[in-house]
Amino acid sequence: MSPAVAESWHRFDIRRIEDLNNAVLGAELEAIQMAGPHIKGSLAFAAHDGVIFSSGLIDGKVAIRGPLSRDAITLFVGLKFGPGSRHWLNEVTDGDVSVVLPGDEHDAFYTAGSLYLTATLTAARLEQEVARERLVFNRSLGSRTGLHSTPICSPSLDWLRSQVAQIHNSGTTIGDRQPEIGRAMLRMVVSHYLRLPPSEDGRVHLQRPARIVHRAREYIRENLTAPISIDALAAAAETSRRTLYRVFLEVLEDAPQSYVRRLRLHRIRRELISATEATCTVSAAGRHWGFGGDMDRLSGTYRELFGETPAPRSLLVTRISKPTQGCEPDWHELHRRLPSTL
Repeated sequence: MSPAVAESWHRFDIRRIEDLNNAVLGAELEAIQMAGPHIKGSLAFAAHDGVIFSSGLIDGKVAIRGPLSRDAITLFVGLKFGPGSRHWLNEVTDGDVSVVLPGDEHDAFYTAGSLYLTATLTAARLEQEVARERLVFNRSLGSRTGLHSTPICSPSLDWLRSQVAQIHNSGTTIGDRQPEIGRAMLRMVVSHYLRLPPSEDGRVHLQRPARIVHRAREYIRENLTAPISIDALAAAAETSRRTLYRVFLEVLEDAPQSYVRRLRLHRIRRELISATEATCTVSAAGRHWGFGGDMDRLSGTYRELFGETPAPRSLLVTRISKPTQGCEPDWHELHRRLPSTL
């Protein structure tokens, strides 16, 4: 094994829901604030030897969905999950491992207290890492996207959890030097997949409540600008209205109508804060996403969800070149600078 090399971690507070669009550095994620207090926590990143490491400590309820990388594999270890957290609508527990292949979507729901660590690397780089550790590469590791059927249970997971928690609790904005946390995580995941029987790929399949919610969410996603009735949604999910309500509350801790409204408010917010939509008005965005001309209702629900009144503007960020305590990173600059150290 090569000598240990300290990793330099960059930590940032989560100040608004959009920060979690970067829950994995370089991903194309959309983060949705779910019911409950406004999201808080922190994100941390490091890059070493061809691998980008991302970690998050999440305080609140959030749904996150989207591709993690267009050209690399992302390995994910849940160091600690809040009750009811899910990957691809399957409930997860501490030590659960997921793999997301290039271009595939990660689909997660996290509750308060969730702590994770990811490694994003090319397939060739993953095979090199396996060879360096003198392990056998299990092809099931890169066979398809999904959640491993069994969690990691070992003292090494406890050590990894404590090391990553120290990063998030340190309060340091930039350059926190840590032992080889990322390497330890890679070894752990690769070794975990080696324990699979040759005939299995280790992935979990959706149970019936999750399948119903999955079908309903796909229908919502495709029809978000149009009126969505409960009857139409239940039909698309191939279930009854009563069952639809029950499984939404069970899986997402939200009612179907509330979930639809939540997504529409996030689409409105995305238009209002986007630099390419600087001329967008609140009323125009509201009409486009199904609020009609009821600006009082839009303003009230928007303020309740985001803690501020809707208004067109660009989000101001502090460039990472100014490492003040609690600064907000320029995510594009951070992504550019971290890989430059590989």
